[in-house]
Amino acid sequence: MPARRARVRVPVTLLCRRGDAYTELCAAADETRADLVVVGASEQAGHRLVGSVATRLVRTGRWPVVVVP
Repeated sequence: MPARRARVRVPVTLLCRRGDAYTELCAAADETRADLVVVGASEQAGHRLVGSVATRLVRTGRWPVVVVP
């Protein structure tokens, strides 16, 4: 029996902005009333000490955040 693939339709919004990443992501999430924010993890060593954009978004706690390695 062939495998079945479910088709899931998930609305996605793509925005392009300039400026501080954390500030712009927060503003965009608020303006679009985001249900979820997905960001990539930083690979820079200094971000482990100071904190990355992803870490700051998680700590803000206003939206669920998925950090993709």
